[in-house]
Amino acid sequence: MKVLVMKNEILITGPNLKQKADKPEMLIIFFHGWGSNGDDLIQLAPLFAKHFPTAFFISPNGPEACPQNPYGGRQWFGLNFNNDGSIDRSEMPKKVSTASEQAKIFIKHWQNELSISDDKTFLIGFSQGSMLTLEIGTNILLGGLLCYSGSFINHNIPLNEKYKIMLIHGELDKVIPIKSMINAKEDLKNLGAKVISHTCSNLEHSINEDGINKGIEFIKKCNI
Repeated sequence: MKVLVMKNEILITGPNLKQKADKPEMLIIFFHGWGSNGDDLIQLAPLFAKHFPTAFFISPNGPEACPQNPYGGRQWFGLNFNNDGSIDRSEMPKKVSTASEQAKIFIKHWQNELSISDDKTFLIGFSQGSMLTLEIGTNILLGGLLCYSGSFINHNIPLNEKYKIMLIHGELDKVIPIKSMINAKEDLKNLGAKVISHTCSNLEHSINEDGINKGIEFIKKCNI
């Protein structure tokens, strides 16, 4: 099933997993990484659904086509590459902020559609989607933020312990080195958030069973 939300001619679509519960009590949204799409992370939904039978899962596609992956690849914001292949990050704070405004329209639409409050809304992001998750979730107090293999871009908003965040990262990640997780945790804690982290041994830029299990455990604790 595809869902649509329109704002300023930007169409956001995404697959979902609706369970048997007549009225969902939780909303769990997956934000994919750069060059991927919603079909990727929605594959995690059945694994989480075993533990959250009253949750509604949805995995929107990024609003932009990814030029580097023309075969269905999407992005939340474009990357600026230098001549040597490295990434120019100078415009990233502005880009992730703009992308978050689009995504928040999507979140609010489904909260209204399902009558689900902020505290029962959980965001799960991978890589660029993790950056987006932290941008959204440090501006709106939600039930919890689960971030895989990402980094924290804009860190200038005071937080508190009501902001529940878990950072999970592969030990051998070369795309976004684990130092990004360490820095993000320090920055978020300094701002006042409640942050925990987990390192997945011998894992590169990916999500494995260990990380999934830790993420499920985190959301359970947030949802008590």
